Amino acid sequence: MKTRLKYISIIFTIIISTNFSCKDYLVEDNKTGASEDVIYSTRSGIDGLLAASYTYLRGWYGKQGGIYLSEGGVDIWLTGYDNQEKLLVNYTGISPEALRGENNNPMFDEYWELLYTAINTCNLGLKNVEKISTTVLSESDKNIYTGELKALRAFYYWHLVETWGPVQINREPINSVLETAKRDSEEDVYAFMLEDIDDAITLLAGKTTKTGHINLWAAKAMKARFLLYKASRLGDSQSYAKAAEVAEEVIAGSGLSFYDHTADCWNGPNEDGIVNKEVIWWVDYSDILENNILPKRLKWSEGSQINWSSGILRDGTNQTGGNASHLFWCGVWNFVPGLTTVMVRTKDEASKIINYKGVDYNVGTSYQAYSRGYTEFVPSGFLLDLFNDQTDQRYQAYFRDTWYVAPVFQEAFAAGIAPPDGFPEMRDTVFYMSKAHATPASVIARAKNRYVLWSRTDVGDPDVHPLYQNDAGDAPTIASSSAGDENFKGNRMFIQFRKNDDLNSSTIGILSGRDAFVFRLSEMYLIAAESYMMSGSSGQAIARLNELRAARAIPGKSNVLSPAEESQVSGHDIDVILDERARELCGEQQRWFDLKRTGKLLEKVKLYNASARDNIRDFHVLRPIPVTQMDAITNRTTSPDPNGFWQNPGY
Repeated sequence: MKTRLKYISIIFTIIISTNFSCKDYLVEDNKTGASEDVIYSTRSGIDGLLAASYTYLRGWYGKQGGIYLSEGGVDIWLTGYDNQEKLLVNYTGISPEALRGENNNPMFDEYWELLYTAINTCNLGLKNVEKISTTVLSESDKNIYTGELKALRAFYYWHLVETWGPVQINREPINSVLETAKRDSEEDVYAFMLEDIDDAITLLAGKTTKTGHINLWAAKAMKARFLLYKASRLGDSQSYAKAAEVAEEVIAGSGLSFYDHTADCWNGPNEDGIVNKEVIWWVDYSDILENNILPKRLKWSEGSQINWSSGILRDGTNQTGGNASHLFWCGVWNFVPGLTTVMVRTKDEASKIINYKGVDYNVGTSYQAYSRGYTEFVPSGFLLDLFNDQTDQRYQAYFRDTWYVAPVFQEAFAAGIAPPDGFPEMRDTVFYMSKAHATPASVIARAKNRYVLWSRTDVGDPDVHPLYQNDAGDAPTIASSSAGDENFKGNRMFIQFRKNDDLNSSTIGILSGRDAFVFRLSEMYLIAAESYMMSGSSGQAIARLNELRAARAIPGKSNVLSPAEESQVSGHDIDVILDERARELCGEQQRWFDLKRTGKLLEKVKLYNASARDNIRDFHVLRPIPVTQMDAITNRTTSPDPNGFWQNPGY
C-alpha cells in the first residue's frame, strides 16, 4: 500500500491565512503579519511553503472539474447520462457566472482562484527561499527549492494561459487587495514560463531521482510541452526544433522505458508514480485519504470561509481527499435488470457478501475495477475506431468491453447452481459490448441465454442492445429514465475507459489513492514526432511514431504506420499526430488543449460529437473570465486594451 505522503503542508493556516472578500479575486491577500519573517526563516517554514505549492495540483488532476475542462467537449468523448456539466461539454450555455448544480457551469471562478492562489504561494516561497540564511538552507538546497517553485509557477501559468488566453503575470507575492489588473499577451506569458522553466532546469541539474517533486527530467518534460504549445498555438516555427531537442533529451537521459504489456502502466502495482517506469512526473495521492489535503478557498462570504465545490473535493469536506478519476468513465453495471442478484457494487465490506438463492457468497474485490457507474463520459465511435485490435495492445489495455461475474459465482454455476433468471447458460461472462456491429449471427447466438450483448448499432434483435444511434458512433443511444430497460441504453451503459481503475482499494470508494500521471515517456515521443514533422524532418517523425507504435504492438504483430499515414506525416498533416495522441493519451487531461492549440477543436467536434456540433462556436476556444473577477476590478474595458481588463469575446 502507498502510505507515504511526499508533499503535505503542516502550516496551511499560516501560509494562506486571509480574510478575502467575495470580489477580491485575481490576487491573494496573505495577512501573515510580522510573524512571516520568523516563520519562513526556518527550514520547516520553507518546507511548508514548498509543500503548499504542490497541493493545488490536486484540485485539477484526478478531479471532476479538471477532467471536464480538459477532456469534455471534444471528439473522443460523448455526453453520458449523468454528466453534470452538459452546458460545458455540449457548448449549450457556457457563461462567466459562477453557477452550481446539475448541468451548470464548471468551476471557472474556483479554478481562476485556485491557480492564482497556487502561483502566489510559489511566489511567496521564492521570496523567502532567496532571503533565508545559508546556515538554515544550503546553497544547493536553495537552488533545488527555487527550481521546483519556478517550475511549478510556470506549470500553473500553462493551465491559465491555455484556458483563458492572455492573463496577468504576477512575479512577486501579492499581500494587499488590488482593484486593477491587466492581461499580459499569450506571447509574454509563454516567454515568462520558458524563462522560469529554463531557470528550473539549470537549478535542478543534479536532481534526477524520482520522488514526486519536480526533478530535472520533469522540468525538461514541461519545457518540451511548453515549446510545442508555443509553436503550434502561437505560430512560432522555431520552437518546434527546440521542442524536439528537449524531448529527445528526456527520452535519452531519464532512464525510463516502456512496459512490454501496455496494461502494466496502469495496473495496480504500478499506479504509484515513483515505481512506474513510464511516468516522468505525477501528482501524488496517498492511500491515507486524510493526507490528501487541499487548502480551503481564500474567498469568504458573510464571515465564513468558502469551501471548494464537489467538483474539486468530491467528498464535500477538506478532511479527506483523493483521486476521483475512476468515477466518470463507467456505466451503471450494478443496475442492469436481471443481474443485480450476482453483481453488486462493493462500496463497503458488508456489500461484499451477496446472498444468492439462500447462500452467502463473498465476492471480495472482484468488482473493484468496475468502479461506481457515474455515467459521465462515453467513448466516441471515432475514438474506438482509432485502435487496430489486431496489432495494437492499447484498446484492450485502455478499455473494458467484457465484464465477468465474480469467481465465486463462476464456481457455483460450474457446480450446478442455477445462474440468474434469463441466463441459464451463464458461466463467466456477464456483459460483452462490441464496438463493431454484432455480426455474424453466430455472435448473437452465442450470447443468447449466456450474457447481455451490446452491438455498435441496432441489429434488429431485441436481445441485442445498440450502443450508438448510428454507424458513426457520434451519439450514444439515449436513456430517458432510470427504470428497467433504460439501463441498457448507450449513454447509461457503455464500453468502460479503464486507465484510472482503482485497483488497490478493498472497496469501490468515491476517492482513491492512485497517483495522477501528468507526464509520461510516450508524450515525449509524440512531442518529438510532431515537432520533426512540422519542421520538415518527416523521416525522423515517422521513426519516433513507429518506435512508440512498436512498444504498443501486440507481441508478434507489426504495428507501424501504414503507407497512408506515412504520407500524412510527409504532408505535415496534423491529423496523424492527433490520432496517435488520442490513442496514447486519451483520458489524461490533454485532449481539449490539443485540439485548441492545433486549431482543430471546432472541426473535430463537428465531425465526431453530435451533442456539441451544432452549438460550438469560434469563441469557445477560450473560457470566460469569471464574473467575480470582472466585477472586482475598476479598469474593465469592452475590448483588448493594454491598460484594461476585458472579457473574452463571445461571453
